[in-house]
Amino acid sequence: MKILVAADISPTAVQICEFLQNYLKPHTTDIPEVTILHVYEPELDYTEEAPTKNRQAVPTSEHELRHIFQPLATTCKLEYVVVNQALGDTILKYAAKVDLVVMGRRRRGQMLEMMTGSLSQFVLHRASCPVLIVPEPTTRQLAYKMLQMEAAQPTIMLPESLARLKVLIGVAQADGNIDLQERLWLESNVQQAKFPAGIVWETLLTEPVNLAQELGQITDPVQQELTYYAAYLLANTDGKYHPTEQQAIDLIAATFNLTSEKVEQLQELVNRVANFQNIAKGESISDPTQRSTIIEEKILRYAMATAVLGADPSPLSGSYTQSAALGLQMILIAEIADIYGAVDFAVKPFFEEMVGSLGLVSAWLMALDLTKLVPKVGASLGAADAFTATWAMGQTTVVYFEAAYSQPEVRLDSISLRQLFKQNRKSAEAIYDLHELTIESQKRENATQIKLLTEAVKTGKMPTDSYQKRLQQLLLTIQHPQLNLL
Repeated sequence: MKILVAADISPTAVQICEFLQNYLKPHTTDIPEVTILHVYEPELDYTEEAPTKNRQAVPTSEHELRHIFQPLATTCKLEYVVVNQALGDTILKYAAKVDLVVMGRRRRGQMLEMMTGSLSQFVLHRASCPVLIVPEPTTRQLAYKMLQMEAAQPTIMLPESLARLKVLIGVAQADGNIDLQERLWLESNVQQAKFPAGIVWETLLTEPVNLAQELGQITDPVQQELTYYAAYLLANTDGKYHPTEQQAIDLIAATFNLTSEKVEQLQELVNRVANFQNIAKGESISDPTQRSTIIEEKILRYAMATAVLGADPSPLSGSYTQSAALGLQMILIAEIADIYGAVDFAVKPFFEEMVGSLGLVSAWLMALDLTKLVPKVGASLGAADAFTATWAMGQTTVVYFEAAYSQPEVRLDSISLRQLFKQNRKSAEAIYDLHELTIESQKRENATQIKLLTEAVKTGKMPTDSYQKRLQQLLLTIQHPQLNLL
C-alpha cells in the first residue's frame, strides 16, 4: 500500500503520525510505503498561492519532519520529500501515484473557511484516490502526545546544553550545599532530557564542577546569555544570594565577556520578578456579582496576554517574554487583591506558596532545547502552558480571598494553595481550547510588534521596565469578542 502524507511542521503532523500508527497496525504482510511530502512555503491550509521561485526550502525542514514521523519507521518504508512548488497542484501530482492521501485540516472559524477555502478541501475534490482528513488537535491534546513522544524517545542532550546544566549545578554547589529548592529546580530542567552514555543524574549532582572548563564548552553567544540568565535565576531561587554564588556568577560573566550593560539587563529580568513590589492601587468592590464579573474578565484577559508571550519559541527572545509574562501574572494577583480590599497584600510570598519560587521558569529553560527541534509545536505548548498557569493563578487567588471573606480566621496554607493551583490548571486546559484560535490570531497580529520591542530591550535601546509596560499596554488592551460574553 502506498500512502502520501501531506504534512507541514505543525501540531497536526503529530496527530497524523499517531493516527497512522494505529491505522497501519493490521498491515502485517504488506509493508506500507509512506511518502512524507512537505511543500515548504507558504504553510499548508493558509493559502493556495505558490512561493516565489527564488525562495529555497529551509534545510532543517526534513530534520523536523523526521523527528515527528520517526515512530512510523519500524512499521513503514518512509521517504521524505521537501519541495518549493505550488501547494495544491504538487500534492495532486504525488497523489496520482499512491493509494491513499492523508493530510491535516486546521481548525478555523466558519467565516474564514467560507472566504478563503482550505487546502484540504482543494485536494479532497480533485484527487483521484481516497483522501483521509485528520483534524488538528487542540493544544491540550497535543501537549499530552508530545510528552508521551519525548518520554518514549527523549532527545539526547546536546554538548553545549550539558555544559550549561553542569554550570547550573556548579552555581548550586557554590555555597557548599544543594538545598531542596535548588534540587527541585534543577530536576525540573532535565525531566524530558536524555543524558549521553555514561552520565548519571545523581552523579552529576554530587561531583564537583569545574566551572571554567564547562564554560569553555559554551561558545554560542545565545547559549552564553541564556546560561548567565539561568545561573542568576537559580542563585535567587531561595531569596538569598551567597557570596560564593556571586563569585560563580561573576566568573560566568567574565568568561563570556558580557558587558556590564548586558549583565545588568539580564539581572533586571530576574530582579523585577524576584523583587516584585505591589504598585496596583485599584478600588475594592463589595458587590459579589460585580466583583466576580470583573475578576473573571481580568483573569481571562491576562491569561490570553501571557499565552501570546509564551508562544515565543526563540531561546534568547523567550527569556525576555517569559520574564514579562511572569510580571503580568504577579500584577494579576495584585489587582485581584486590590479588588478584595487587600491593598498591602504581599504578592511574591503568596506566588511562591502557590507555585514555588519562580517555579514556572525552571522547566522552560531546558524545554527550549527540545522545542528547537520542532519550534512551531514548542510555540503551541508554550502558549498553552502560559495560559493555564495564569488562569489557575487567578482562580486560586479568588478562592483564597473568598475563603478569607467567609472565614477570616482561616488562612489557606501553602499545601492547600498548591493543590488548588494544580486542580485549577487542569480545569484551565478546556478553557484554553475554547480560546486557542483567538490566541493564535493575536499571536500573529502582534508578533512583529513584540519582536521589535524585544529587540529594542535586548540591544539596550529600551529599559526593561519600559519594555514590560509596553507589552502590558499592547496585550491587555486587545478587544476580545469572548470577553463580551462573560
